[in-house]
Amino acid sequence: MRFYKGSADYEVNWSTFQEMDEIIPMTRSERSALRNWARRGYDVDTNPWNYQDSEGYQLSYLEAYRLKVGYSSGPWDYWKGPERQPMWDETHHRFIPKDDYC
Repeated sequence: MRFYKGSADYEVNWSTFQEMDEIIPMTRSERSALRNWARRGYDVDTNPWNYQDSEGYQLSYLEAYRLKVGYSSGPWDYWKGPERQPMWDETHHRFIPKDDYC
């Protein structure tokens, strides 16, 4: 769904993008893709591929983009320990809860 640029939803999505841009380390291609997603009026906490976490909640655009281009972790996940790294299921496009594969 595209939003009118003057709408409150568009302004909230754009300000969320700007906040993420200042706080989250991103590559140039990630920043460009996220900026385009937000400019089209989409919520940065959603993704077009319907990728989900292990609890069934939709991943943010940036998390899903990183999975889509082929890497699921990196320096932005330094605060997660290896015990917090869930397994990605490509067939269902979601993370598998650790209890299901351990």
